[in-house]
Amino acid sequence: MVSKVKNNQVTELLYQALETEKGGVEVYTTALKCAVNDELKEEWQEYLEQTTNHVKVVSDLLNTMGLDLEALYHTAGWTRELWIQSLGMPAVLPPPEEVKEVETAIGAARAKQARAQML
Repeated sequence: MVSKVKNNQVTELLYQALETEKGGVEVYTTALKCAVNDELKEEWQEYLEQTTNHVKVVSDLLNTMGLDLEALYHTAGWTRELWIQSLGMPAVLPPPEEVKEVETAIGAARAKQARAQML
């Protein structure tokens, strides 16, 4: 028996995918600045291009579905903090965006800036 997936679950998954790929772009961009091995730089540059394309594909999909790309504030916070935690660094859980219940880009920016004080 196949169960139906709820629309909000698919939407949340797509938002998480977008934030994950955006984080990947940041990681590869930073890694390229730090790399000294030319072969490694070439490999990471390829990964950066692929990951940048993934951001475009998922963004286009969200737009096609009529979903708001600005509604990522809470997802972005969770993705960032769980990623930081997975790297073995101190994370703020729940993330500031969740604690402050942000609903605007300005609110999200302020919450992210307050992150250091919440550690």
